Amino acid sequence: MGLTVHYTLSTREPLEAPAVRELVNSARAFALDAPVDAVSGLIDVGSDFPLAHEFIKAPGSRGDGAAYMDVPPEAGFVFNVTLGKGSEGALFGLCRYPATVKHRGRAVPTGIGTGWRLSGFCKTQYASMHGWDHFLRCHRALIDLVASWPALGVDIDISDEGGYWPERSETTLRARVNEMNGMVAALGGALKDALGGETIEGPIFQHRDFENLEADGIKRYGDKMRGAVDEIRKAAEPE
Repeated sequence: MGLTVHYTLSTREPLEAPAVRELVNSARAFALDAPVDAVSGLIDVGSDFPLAHEFIKAPGSRGDGAAYMDVPPEAGFVFNVTLGKGSEGALFGLCRYPATVKHRGRAVPTGIGTGWRLSGFCKTQYASMHGWDHFLRCHRALIDLVASWPALGVDIDISDEGGYWPERSETTLRARVNEMNGMVAALGGALKDALGGETIEGPIFQHRDFENLEADGIKRYGDKMRGAVDEIRKAAEPE
């Protein structure tokens, strides 16, 4: 749970591996000049690299309880970016995926296409533990890194729970992260009370403004929180 940016990088053409490696290296060079804490070296990806796996619905699977199949990459080139303290790291690059995967003895089309791609996500919310300016730097750097790929001929898709993209609205981002912090603080405080003082761990408890965030979260989401906590309390009670 937390404010997250989801993104997809994709090429329309079935490029050769050396060309993709060069392209990803160019993106990495851009990242090296970005205001981030660290950038890894280039990583050659195979099917044993779990962070680049895709997931598709299994045949006949529907609804909330849908089953998913794992689609490992055949090849790829990626690098990791450490945005800053409190934020998750972000993975960038491009991978090639198989046209089909085996499911119960038969080949199932993946529908991923013949180009190269990578789906990623990064939770930036807890960078806000270290102040607004730090959080803004991390979140903005993440968006800027994704937005740099079209210049290399790569399509992008961004879903920003912070509302910063596509208008790059700092006002919206600040309101969203405060709202999300309030929700998490209220839920964390309610769980602590419901479980009779048992230790509840989470980064939100270390926030310098935890009490105000908790109060705001209770004001906004009090009724929903009480319902959720009641269910958790019931589940924790011995039979």
